[in-house]
Amino acid sequence: MSGTLLWLVALAALSTVAAITLRRMGSLAGGTRELQRLQADFAGIEQRLATVVDPMVGRLDEVRRGASDPAELVPELKAARTALRALAMEARNVKPPAALADRVQQLLWELERAVRAADMAGHGIETMAASRSRSSVGTEAEVSLKRGTLGLRHSREAVGRVVAGVATLSPAEVRAMPPSSAGRGGGIRTPDLDEDLLTAAEEPPVA
Repeated sequence: MSGTLLWLVALAALSTVAAITLRRMGSLAGGTRELQRLQADFAGIEQRLATVVDPMVGRLDEVRRGASDPAELVPELKAARTALRALAMEARNVKPPAALADRVQQLLWELERAVRAADMAGHGIETMAASRSRSSVGTEAEVSLKRGTLGLRHSREAVGRVVAGVATLSPAEVRAMPPSSAGRGGGIRTPDLDEDLLTAAEEPPVA
């Protein structure tokens, strides 16, 4: 009888250990899938951002050089602004591991910055398109175009840094991180359009 009881106790103990191990394995697998999903979401957003921003920055620089008609760029820029707003909305719906909530916030800040920059560039382009000649365009339109173009370029670069940082993380590294407060203090510092204005004042003319 005592031998049977010992076997039952041992079997119960083994069952408990097996259940704990399975739960831990399930948690590890879930954390891995969650990180992989976040990395895929980030990579997709960055790729679509590049598809929108990279050619648009080139077109805006052409207008700044006087090599392109601003009126021709108005519909393209409107479409780009719509696409950027859609990307920002997508970023708001990303569900990260708790430790990486600040990375999602950084990504969202940069996408919203790109939206503001595109709006500013759009203001400059639309003002230029409505003017009868380039010589009649005011300083405000030129500054808006320059500042918006720089904002798009800077936000594009910053998104690349955020995405690259997440892409190199392993599940073990994420598990070792404390839960993120999603505050602005840690991680990548995110400049705003006011800093782009200062940079615009220092930037040499577009060749």
